[in-house]
Amino acid sequence: MTKKIDIKKIIFSILALTILIVFSKMMLRGSGISHPSVRDITLVCLFFIILSSSQKAYWLIGSIIVTIYALYTPIGLTFGTPTYQYLASLIATDALETAEFFTQIPLKNYLSILVIIGGFILFKKITNSKKIQFYKNKSLIICLIIIALIDQVPFRIFNEGYQSINSLQKELETLSPYTQKSSWGISTLKNDEKHYDDYILIVGESVRRDYMGVYGYPINNTPFLSHTNGTIVDGLTAPGTNTISSLRLMLTLPNIIEWAPNYGLNFIDLAESAGFKTYWLSNQGFIGEYDTPVSFIAARSSLKKFMKIGAYNSSNSSDFELLDIFKKELNTTVSKNQKRLFVIHLYGSHPDACARIEDFENKYLTKDDKYTNISCYVASIEKTDQLISKIYDALKSQENKNNRTFSILYFADHGLSHNLVDNKLKMSLSKSSTKILNIPLIKISSDDKDRNYIKSKKSGLFFTEGLANWLGINNAELKENYSLFSSLKDDEKYDPIEQYKGLSQDHDDAIDIREK
Repeated sequence: MTKKIDIKKIIFSILALTILIVFSKMMLRGSGISHPSVRDITLVCLFFIILSSSQKAYWLIGSIIVTIYALYTPIGLTFGTPTYQYLASLIATDALETAEFFTQIPLKNYLSILVIIGGFILFKKITNSKKIQFYKNKSLIICLIIIALIDQVPFRIFNEGYQSINSLQKELETLSPYTQKSSWGISTLKNDEKHYDDYILIVGESVRRDYMGVYGYPINNTPFLSHTNGTIVDGLTAPGTNTISSLRLMLTLPNIIEWAPNYGLNFIDLAESAGFKTYWLSNQGFIGEYDTPVSFIAARSSLKKFMKIGAYNSSNSSDFELLDIFKKELNTTVSKNQKRLFVIHLYGSHPDACARIEDFENKYLTKDDKYTNISCYVASIEKTDQLISKIYDALKSQENKNNRTFSILYFADHGLSHNLVDNKLKMSLSKSSTKILNIPLIKISSDDKDRNYIKSKKSGLFFTEGLANWLGINNAELKENYSLFSSLKDDEKYDPIEQYKGLSQDHDDAIDIREK
């Protein structure tokens, strides 16, 4: 025999729950939480449902809690959460000043007292008179517990999965306007300047230039870069303090007023529009074809190879492994007139630096283990120097064999700062100093006959402009003849250090570890 459904009881149950939700949310808002989360509201509702299982507990304990919340709510809606400063100020004032304090509170805020106390009483009256016992409804209680614990164990995995998917969807929405075609239009190659056949852009990771021998660090950890012919620029400033925030601006033609990337004007599409065949070889993570701004730009290349399918730290692969991949593609036969752009994205000196040199000798070990991580950082830069040397040798061999000229451009996405942890110095991504923005910029070409050291401020916001000039590309979207390698400094109002002026500018110098 089927049980008759009590429609009236269902309606009053919905009404009671609605009242409970309304006065619970008002209590939270009155405590200074302007936008209570679903979890917070659920926890308050669950508390009162459990409390309602006992008449004495509901009216005694519940009344005390609700009264305190109700009395504070007009203040909380106006001034926010209770703080020592204004409570002390209120207590210290005289009666007239106290009265003036309360006149600052809008009348409508006082009405919230009625909503909270009235809701508290009405909820219990309805559930009592209609014999509604929410605390006995196991399905309701289980649902409320799941909602309340959604970001806690054991349900955290579901919430984190949802948040990750949601973040990914937002990123896809941001990038989706540019996934079909480039916004560059027609590009041409300059006829009045020296061109090369192969261009190699080496993207370093977490390298600040004052830790490089070529820029004056007292340990010569850049034997190749310190002696080979080329152009060294002292003054390039990264527009961000981590890989994404920096490269999304450096590798696109950004809105320099709003500091916003323009993915439709990325440098890979620019090179493709000028007839280059583009290659992206990376020791960073890929995850999904368009999961980050950097991998989106990489995905525009004619050929792309990522050594890590997962995140950047999904495996500890060595940058040296990129060399064989590069040589294989470099030695692939192409027509003499086909220009090529190779982007080689390193894992470089990314924290933890000691893990980056497991296949490389650290010649700079210190006696004091406080500086062990610094010594690893210094050695990781030497490892990158050696890799650049091997790439240069491969290009020289190709030039001798097939008469293909080349130009290498090396820079880094950002630097690192010092951070003292358990009395050990670490190189980390903390934003303690503007030194994290000081990055190297070095160009080595097959026809270089001497070394040039240029000290000139260059903003990473104009990096794609500079890459275009280096590649010899004309496009209506670009400035004419902007050069990363001229002594003419960029306008200081676009200096990233101004954007990050909250960072300290007077400490965090590179540490000489020779006597440590």
